[in-house]
Amino acid sequence: MKKSCCSEIPAEALETIGGQGGLEGLIAALPDDAAIARVRELHHACADIYRIKILEMLRIQPLCACIIREALGISKSKLSYHLKILQEAGMITGTAKGTWIVYGLTQYGEFCSSMNAKVVEGPVIGGLDD
Repeated sequence: MKKSCCSEIPAEALETIGGQGGLEGLIAALPDDAAIARVRELHHACADIYRIKILEMLRIQPLCACIIREALGISKSKLSYHLKILQEAGMITGTAKGTWIVYGLTQYGEFCSSMNAKVVEGPVIGGLDD
């Protein structure tokens, strides 16, 4: 096997990634920075209790902000902040209906919400339920 640039890695450890083309091949197989940024945005958007609850409510049906705010018991400004994050992540969209906006899940939001539901319904990955 070709000697790696990282002399502190034992040869036995490098052999385990030989099938990947060594350390260079492993690094080359990683998603690019733009893709990693999208994953980070997804996790950021789903890393708040209110945003998860908003996604779950919108999974049931599209709702106006006033109903979401009342259900969560939060201020208008706090709701606006959370809705903005979800919109910027591409998970929800708002449609004007007269004097208010009705929010619903995008196709991406439906996917994310379905993944959240799988976690809620099943055992926690890593055996934390044991």
